[in-house]
Amino acid sequence: MHRLLRIPSAWPYLIAIFLNVFVDLGHKIVIQNTIFKSYDGEAQVVLTALVNGLILLPFILLFSPAGHVADSYPKVRILRTSAWAAVVVSLGITAAYYQGWFWLAFSMTLLLAIQSAFYSPAKYGLVKDSSASRIWRKPTG
Repeated sequence: MHRLLRIPSAWPYLIAIFLNVFVDLGHKIVIQNTIFKSYDGEAQVVLTALVNGLILLPFILLFSPAGHVADSYPKVRILRTSAWAAVVVSLGITAAYYQGWFWLAFSMTLLLAIQSAFYSPAKYGLVKDSSASRIWRKPTG
């Protein structure tokens, strides 16, 4: 791990991953806490399952198209476009919460998950084989 952290380009990559995860998980936690405080019983169970489905389904349904896009276009361009999309969707979700439009924020969860589904393959594909081999290669001698 120490070798990884000495590579200058690793830090921006790790920071981008952290911010992406922070936004995705933060939104999921906020929306599930809102469900837990607003609903109970069967409605709570159904809405929680729906949120989890909205977050998971784009990864399952879009893994092939997202991988194709990551292989067909420059990964940096995909990452920039996806990151800006995440900013726009996150601001929309924040505005929806601020206005009390829970259902709009709830439905925008799907958009955030779609963004994340396209962001992930490009993010992982950006790691160059040469950097990975330098990190994981056992020292000789």
